Amino acid sequence: MERPTRDTLAALIVGGITTAGLYYWLGGHGYVGLALVTGLCWGCALKLTLHVGHRYPAYRTGETWTDKRWTGLTGGVVPLVAFTVVNSLHPISYELRIGLVLLVVGAGLVAYSAGGLAILERVEDTSSAPSALETSYSTDDD
Repeated sequence: MERPTRDTLAALIVGGITTAGLYYWLGGHGYVGLALVTGLCWGCALKLTLHVGHRYPAYRTGETWTDKRWTGLTGGVVPLVAFTVVNSLHPISYELRIGLVLLVVGAGLVAYSAGGLAILERVEDTSSAPSALETSYSTDDD
């Protein structure tokens, strides 16, 4: 099995398990949409993370603090926001709070992975193109 197919299969399995698990956790109380979107976020986040890791291995996060600071910021702020905002909503059930936290964290993971992929593809596109300095100035007019 090729790597993209294996990555897609893993993402579908994680998304399906997340959807089914959250739907079961919520007891099926009309929260099908929440379960589906949360599973989609977690499956998408895994697929994007695996894609970045395989396509751009040189850009994996290193071992030093300067390499890991942005990952740590995302990994700290998104759950902090999720727990703070969701736990401040008093009239909802505990099960729904967990579902909303999973949704916010999953969406944060997708945003982080998609943002990194957008930058990596831009860097890849500009590395093969002529530089702006070469295209904007001509030495013939000197």
